[in-house]
Order: sequence, then C-alpha cells, then structure tokens
Amino acid sequence: MSTLKAGVARANVTPNVGAGTNGGPSIGITSELQAKALVLDDGQTKAALVTVDVILLGKEVVAEARERIEQATGIPGMHVMFAASHTHSTSVTMREAWGFGANQVPDQSYIDQLVAKMAGAVAEANSQLVEVKIGVGEGNAPFNINRWLPTPDGPTGARWFPNADAPTDETLSVLRVDRMDGTPLAAVVNFAAHASVAHWGQYYCADFPGYMQETLENLYDGNVTVMFANGASGDLKIKWLRTKEDGSIDFAYGDAKAARRWGRVIAGAALSVMEQIETTEQDLKISVASKIADLPMLPLPSVEEIEKRLADKQKAGEDTTWEERILPQLRDGTAPTTIDGEVQLLRIGDINLLSVPGEMFVEIGLRMRAELGCKHLFIVGFANGYTGYLPTAESCIADGMNPRYKWHEFFWYPACFSEGVEPALMDAAKELVAAK
Repeated sequence: MSTLKAGVARANVTPNVGAGTNGGPSIGITSELQAKALVLDDGQTKAALVTVDVILLGKEVVAEARERIEQATGIPGMHVMFAASHTHSTSVTMREAWGFGANQVPDQSYIDQLVAKMAGAVAEANSQLVEVKIGVGEGNAPFNINRWLPTPDGPTGARWFPNADAPTDETLSVLRVDRMDGTPLAAVVNFAAHASVAHWGQYYCADFPGYMQETLENLYDGNVTVMFANGASGDLKIKWLRTKEDGSIDFAYGDAKAARRWGRVIAGAALSVMEQIETTEQDLKISVASKIADLPMLPLPSVEEIEKRLADKQKAGEDTTWEERILPQLRDGTAPTTIDGEVQLLRIGDINLLSVPGEMFVEIGLRMRAELGCKHLFIVGFANGYTGYLPTAESCIADGMNPRYKWHEFFWYPACFSEGVEPALMDAAKELVAAK
C-alpha cells in the first residue's frame, strides 16, 4: 500500500501601502494577505491546491503561475487548483484593467510578485512532503443569508435585500491532513459567503476568511496551516444585518474588528468539525481533470444601440471605456457570444474538490450537491481565473434583458450571461465526476 504524502507552505502576498485596492489607494494594513499551498502525492500523481487572500485571480495570472510551478516542480500545471478567498479589501489581480467604478489599472509589478510567490509556495510545499493521514467532515454553519429578493413587477427580477426565505448553503466542510503522529499538518475549510464584512475598504484586509484561518492556526499553536476555499456564494453574504432609521432591515458593514469577529464565529464552527474528524492512513488515489465550459451570453447589443449610448455618455462627461472597447468588436463581428470557463475536479479518494471560475449562485451549488452523487463535495468558487457572476437559469429568466448585475462592463464583455450558464456548468461537473 502506498502512503499519501503532503506538504504545505505559505507566502505573504500583501501589497505595499499606497498601491491600489478595490476602494482606492491603500492607506494601511489591518491583516496580512497570504497565499498557501498544499501539495498531495499518492506515489504516482501529484496535485496542488493554492488558496490566496485576493478578490479574484485573472486567467492570465493562473496560467503564468501554472507554468512556473510545472517548470519548478514537475507538477503538471493543470494539476494545480487556484482559489481566491474573494476578500474585497485587496488589489486588482488581473493583468488587464477592469471597470469597477473608475477604470482601475493593475500594478503589474505586484502581479509579478503574486505569481512568483504562489509558485514559490507550491515549490516549497513540494520540497517538504511527509507521509500523512487524511480525513474529512461536514458541519452546519448557519451564518450566511441570500442577498436577493424577487421583484417580479420591478425593473429587474430581484432587488438587493436580505432574504431569509431564499436558499442558502450552510454546509461547512473541512479536509484535515495529519502527520503520522496524529497532529494536524493542514486543514482546508470550505464555506460559502461573500468576504465583504469590511466592504470596500482602503486598508488591506483578509476579511473573515483570513481571521478564521488565523484563529484556528493560533489554537493549534501555529503547527497547522489552515486554508480557506469559498463556495457557491454568488448570492450569499454573511448574516450580519442592521436596522435602518426607517425601520427597514439592511446588510451591515464594518471594519477589521467586525471581520475578525465573524472570522472567529466561522472558526468556531470549523473547529467543531475539525476536532471530530478521524484521520486514517489510506491507499488513496489522486486524480485531476478539467473541462472548459462554454458559458453563453445574452444576445449582443446592436451597433446603433452602443453608438447612441456612447454619444450620450460623452455628452454627460461619463466614462466610455466599455463602449469604446465593444463597438469595434460589434462592427467587425468579433464580439464573443460565449466565455470560456474552467471547471476542475481534484479527487482524493472519495473526497471531491470541484472548482468553478467565478461567483456561482448558491442554487446551482445545491443542485450539484443533490445531483452529482459525491460522498464528500467541496465546491470551490472564484477558482482558476474569474469569469464573473454565474447565475441560475431561473434568475436569468426573471431578469430578462435587464440583469441585476452589470458585471459584464467590469470585464469588457459585450453582454451578461444567459440562462444557458447553469446547464453548461452542470454538464461539465457531471462529466468530470462520472469519469474514472
């Protein structure tokens, strides 16, 4: 029987103060941002999971890191899964500028460092492989809430509002990796909620995922590396609400202290699961496979429509970057009608880490749990390059041609995703899980 081996490492990926955040130039650091790597080796196949405290990872960044890792370690690049925590208090981590609010230009030198440090963490983890035992557990963490309320008669199919009657996924899963003496070497915590307790602050902050990891690591005296993989949280937030002056309920936002408090709340739930896991020495086989899903968009706008919009915005003195980028594509017929998204499955025995390339709505995640037939399923969102919000077919039908999100303009797409996204994701996931 071959014994599973594992190694872990980390790197500090906090940008310099003064560099950009999603809320503007940074003015300080409330918690360091970390990239962490777990390498697994069954004697024949090696794979790695990299988790990182950033809002998202561009496809180019993932491709560059994979190439470096393969050159440095021999681990096939496509055997590496990258997962962003989606903390909102970080820098832009795509090679190309994105249009969230003001046009944001990424700091290319920081992205170079991020790629190098993620690859370096994998190389270090690969150099420290030890024989391990492994186990998995699931618990309940009722700390998230849906953030959309259906409005059939409104301008869109839903409005932003805490909706306790809408679906959530309260599953909190933990993959525990122990040294042969039974002490924990690593743990991967999987839970679905937007990491936006600290909102769009100008202080670098790992938000609740960072504080959750820090809390657990401190409880084990720093002898374990805790990682976080966000789930199907495209329409989920932490269930932290406030009552406004008019008596209505709204989402609450805070600072680093609030993020720390919620990190400790999630850590408590994770600790309960982690301590009940019985790790065993098993002859586990590792396999990794990916499928590129064609994610269809709504019908493209007409040239005339965008020309008018461009003229109107120019007259109003508004930013016209998106219109100026899209118009040439519409005129010459090169505007895409689908976006490629990588769906990846990292399997360790009967433990399945299924990644999706964006902010997948929880309803699709629940459907995957029900239909894929996996004994242990970790749904890993914001993974392997970001494509945007991944909506349900039902929400697309409800929204029609006026989607609740205008995210396509952030990433220079000509249109939002359509109702075909859900079946495309489901088909890719089913194909990967069915393969032996």
